[in-house]
Amino acid sequence: MKSCKRGTLIWLLSAGCLWAGMALGQADSGRIEGKVVTSDGIGVGGVSVVLEGTSVSQTTDATGQYAFTGVPAGSLSITFSLGDSSAVESGVEVTAGATTAHDVTVDWQLGFAETITVHSASRRTERIVEAPAAVTIVTAEEIERHASTGQLPKLLEFTPGVEVTQNGVYYYNFNTRGFNSSLNRRVLVLIDGRDPSTPSLGTQEWSAIPFPLDELETVELVRGPGSALYGADAFNGVLNMTTKSPRTSQGGQLRFTGGELATMKLDLRHAAELGGGWYYKILGGYAEHHDFTRARTTSVEYSVPCTAAGEVDCLPPEVVSPIFDRNKILFGTVRFDKALGNGNVLTLEGGTARIEGMTPLTPVGRMHLVDGDRPWLRINLNSLHWNVLANHTLRDIDHVALATDVPNSLDASRTGLEAQGNTDFADGRGFLVGGMSLMEKRVDSADRQGIQTLLFESKDDPFYGVFGQVEYGFTDRLRGVLAARWDDSPLYDAQFSPRASVVYALSSRQSLRLSYSEAFQVPNHLELFVAIDVAEPVPLQFLEPICTAGGSACGFDRGVRVMAVGNEDLDPERITSVELGYSGLLGKNFYLTLDLYDHEIVDFITDLIGFVNPTIGGPIQDNFPPYMPPDDLADAQAGALLALLETILPPPLFAILSNAPNGDPIFTAFSAANFGEVRTEGLEIGLSGRLGERWTVDFNYSYSDFDVRQQLNEDPVLPNTSANKFGIGLSYVGARLDTALKYRYTEGFDWNSGLFTGPVPSYDIVDLTANYRITPRVRVGLDVSNLLNNRHYELFGGDLLDRRALAHVSFSW
Repeated sequence: MKSCKRGTLIWLLSAGCLWAGMALGQADSGRIEGKVVTSDGIGVGGVSVVLEGTSVSQTTDATGQYAFTGVPAGSLSITFSLGDSSAVESGVEVTAGATTAHDVTVDWQLGFAETITVHSASRRTERIVEAPAAVTIVTAEEIERHASTGQLPKLLEFTPGVEVTQNGVYYYNFNTRGFNSSLNRRVLVLIDGRDPSTPSLGTQEWSAIPFPLDELETVELVRGPGSALYGADAFNGVLNMTTKSPRTSQGGQLRFTGGELATMKLDLRHAAELGGGWYYKILGGYAEHHDFTRARTTSVEYSVPCTAAGEVDCLPPEVVSPIFDRNKILFGTVRFDKALGNGNVLTLEGGTARIEGMTPLTPVGRMHLVDGDRPWLRINLNSLHWNVLANHTLRDIDHVALATDVPNSLDASRTGLEAQGNTDFADGRGFLVGGMSLMEKRVDSADRQGIQTLLFESKDDPFYGVFGQVEYGFTDRLRGVLAARWDDSPLYDAQFSPRASVVYALSSRQSLRLSYSEAFQVPNHLELFVAIDVAEPVPLQFLEPICTAGGSACGFDRGVRVMAVGNEDLDPERITSVELGYSGLLGKNFYLTLDLYDHEIVDFITDLIGFVNPTIGGPIQDNFPPYMPPDDLADAQAGALLALLETILPPPLFAILSNAPNGDPIFTAFSAANFGEVRTEGLEIGLSGRLGERWTVDFNYSYSDFDVRQQLNEDPVLPNTSANKFGIGLSYVGARLDTALKYRYTEGFDWNSGLFTGPVPSYDIVDLTANYRITPRVRVGLDVSNLLNNRHYELFGGDLLDRRALAHVSFSW
């Protein structure tokens, strides 16, 4: 009932915020909107647009669009500038209560990357060379060239500071700046503001992304802690993506893809105008493929089989094999946009994805995904100064643990509301952003018979957040940014996450920045509440007659379960960061970024470790105290039962005998704890540029080191990433042909995540892509991952990866 009331409250607040936003958006005020384009009609991003006699300015987005509201009626001039180029438009007439459209064509000599803008670093549009954080962007054109694979993390695989570790065709761990894991969630992922992660774990299910990759308009990765603006789990960064609106992407496309691993894939999209300010977009897709996964029942594909618990540098054997049928993905999305006037847009969007057959790696072993459904819904009101977003995400999954052949079910959902506003002040020298968020998570592991398979009971918990940011230009060169966020939930103590940045412009094309930030990662629902069997029950049925004689039932008649249990007292992991960065255009043809960071991380959440831990010095939590007989058991029988248990059980086993919430006896073999303190530092270098009109080259290098100040001997803290990585790429883009050849090297490193501890040898990868436009509406292409077929694994316990070559043909209209 409480869940229903909270969910209803969130949706009522959503409706209220939407109504208020629309009311504000219809205020009687003059408005200017327009687009800055080159002589051939290409939008120019990053242009500073300033109204006459004020410091009020906007920065054009990636398509060259700009807009102002609340403009006084009359005739005015507008100044457009970018770098050393500028233009002034006079006699622009503004009428109260109306919108003036004013497009501008410029004939400027633009440098490489000079027009690139980003939004995610400050929740406002700004040039990438002026952003107060390290940001990587993938343009819509580059996304389109690599879209046929459907593997979203590969879009960022060859960029500075990114850690992309692959396990299977679609299972990736996406991270930046160290401390990866087999279920990594240290980078917050957003698609049009919606978090698509699994509500129970917080990890990404990349195979369930509900659209073709070239439906993405922008992909931005903010590297470094981001909780000050984005809240929980923006620990190492934020991957913020937006999709194409139906209004600006009208038309259709059909693409067929096929190739190695028996891959067959079909993508379809269509967008058009309905009339009356309404636009729609329909997306759909289906894919089948085999995978790199191999059985581990009688042998393992590398290393050696483990022969005893606690062994390292070996792969745990499994009792059942994955079902080696085709993996399947089916998705569909429908979106409606309504133009409300004054630049306001209302979006109604929903979709679903169904996935079957994949085998993800978890800290407790591999899971074979029998089937899973991922429906979702999004309602968004967007204007120049307001954004209100309500969304709902579900995940209903059935899978089998290959190590035990035990089926598990997980039904989880996330319902959220976020409202955000912005305004300038001090005659345009300052800028304010503020907002709030409400969210509710529900997790239930009941199977079709109503029996909980991963929890003792279903869980339903709320989360709250308030954030704000103030930005001020002290001089034309010096700008300060201060942001902070407060988050709270019954699951953890309130968290305060500040960030302060100073950006100094060396010129209009180069800047230095210094920033301090704090962030946090919350324990997920399974770390808090998991209840799963890890061994066969201990046969102690002969003790039940003692309870019967005492007039009670103790539960020994079913055997005593040996379990891994959650720890409700877990604290969030916290990170403190200091970062120094440089971003600049070198001449007209090259763009360089340099980033140095120093992080301190505390309160690591361990994987499942022994409940009685020698390093900690006893039980790692207090939620499962020593076993107590039922309250209604007679005193004599209760005393006899405890004395007999202490006699027949070895001391280590007696020490972990406790009670389940229903009173039944259980052995709490494993749980999680907060333990560990690490300092890590690193360097990230990115260089990209053009060689003539058709060729571009890019290079990146990342270095990281760490110092463990507090270590858990039984579960050593490791960054699970390479100390040295680099990549280089060469691309050609012509009138009809585009192609790219990219190389990535990763130095070997040690891996530790749950049951999987061992070395990851050095590996290198070469990828090739090529696309040819036969006609304006027909295109063919080739995408080859691991071109040289370098057989390798990227995380210990993961699949051995081989080459995967795909070809595609697409038709557009």
